Amino acid sequence: MMQEALAARVVFTPRPERQTELPLQVAMLGHCPGKVRAQRLLALADALKEIREAGFAEQLHTIMADPDNASLHHLPIPLRSASEFHDIFPQAATENALYHSVLAGRRSWLAPCVDDFFANGGSKLWIIAIPEDEFQAGFFPSAQTNLTDVSSLRGLASLLVIPEIGEICLPDLERLQIPARLPDAPRVRLDNPQPAFLPCSQSLDDDHRERRNDDEMALDDLPDPLNFRQVLQNILPWLSRYRPDIQCLMTLPLAYLEQSDTPGADTEALAILNQLRTSDTPSVLRQIQFVYPYLRGQGRPLLSPTGIVSGSQSATALQKGPWRSVAGTPLSSANFPYPRLNRAQLLTLRDAPGISLLERRNQRVELDDERLCVPALPADDYLNSTDLSRFDGFRSAELMRLLGYLRRQLTRFGEQLVFSADASDPRPRLLIERFLRTLWQRGALRGKRAEDAFTLRQIPSGESTLLLEIEIAPALPIDRIRLTFTNTGSDWQTEIGHV
Repeated sequence: MMQEALAARVVFTPRPERQTELPLQVAMLGHCPGKVRAQRLLALADALKEIREAGFAEQLHTIMADPDNASLHHLPIPLRSASEFHDIFPQAATENALYHSVLAGRRSWLAPCVDDFFANGGSKLWIIAIPEDEFQAGFFPSAQTNLTDVSSLRGLASLLVIPEIGEICLPDLERLQIPARLPDAPRVRLDNPQPAFLPCSQSLDDDHRERRNDDEMALDDLPDPLNFRQVLQNILPWLSRYRPDIQCLMTLPLAYLEQSDTPGADTEALAILNQLRTSDTPSVLRQIQFVYPYLRGQGRPLLSPTGIVSGSQSATALQKGPWRSVAGTPLSSANFPYPRLNRAQLLTLRDAPGISLLERRNQRVELDDERLCVPALPADDYLNSTDLSRFDGFRSAELMRLLGYLRRQLTRFGEQLVFSADASDPRPRLLIERFLRTLWQRGALRGKRAEDAFTLRQIPSGESTLLLEIEIAPALPIDRIRLTFTNTGSDWQTEIGHV
């Protein structure tokens, strides 16, 4: 936060040291109700530089022309600390949101998720403020989206043009998907106390007795959640077509379960996921990692767990590599998983459809496993197999992050060599070989020698085409992965397949 000294003659804005390269950059989309201080954004020189490099220079020019009345909606903003977020959006954590519900409360989820991200070791976070009055539609690309025209970008589309981003979270979309009247678990009914004269400062609220809800009727005017299939259809096709390297982190929606008389994982959403897993195009699900359950503290409303999970994933990717799982690692949180799951529920959700589950162990929150609904491979590699169980080792989110990291790095190499049209130029091969050798030395690839960890072959092709085939042996429960790196003219492409 900004600090003043010497009678406000000296102003300090402490910021962490900038990391030059991060293997996993995370982005969050959500609501920022209340006051916005665009002047504080304009004081962050590094952030302004990155926003311009992303192609949003015209939007910045509009903000600079009138910062007092400027809107920051749909503008990707890179942050290096939670203090920078609260400096720009000082009321985001305290102002009531337009949509509220019995379980999720009245506050937006973006602000606490930003805090959780940096509390768990995250070092850089892109955020996009979504207008509250647009509800769920504000998070999705519009029908007029043109990725070459930044003025047409809305919600998710604003992140697709930033090549460094490897993971996205949508905490306030999850909040909007919780039905406004979804009840909490029934509380124990206690007898009302005997009338007595007590000091006005003494509170009798014990969180169990029935009380009036003056805003109960206002919940009828709030919109219903979107169908879960519709939510996926507004996200996954865009990622699959334009950014196959990005992983989406999302919490399963809640619904009322009559059998247990409590809120729980939406059975309709689970049925949709199981149906998509067995469809003709199941591979679209490999880009989304579902997490469950939510977080909740004593006397606090629900909160999305994507903040603590993505922060730990980003920190682990920086320290140990994006191929390392965060399962079994204590996560920093003042809240605990809600609703509680028994062992049978954990095993069922983990296997089908394939959910990454949070558990409370020794008063700490941990991720049981980083699970995906489908293998992190193209569908053609496993759909025709008679024994799908042998692909179970591919259903790991850390493997998807590794493949996404490889795609981004190879694309980056291609951009560096965009003016090298000579197919006999040895630089592409040498550059990729050095990169793969570094991965082997850091433990991402297995093998006693580098030759055992990867192979790199140049396949004869046309005069203006450079085709490199790469086979790697990741240090994961899988065999080998084949990557094809192609340059036709000046267009570099990357394909991933299973050997």
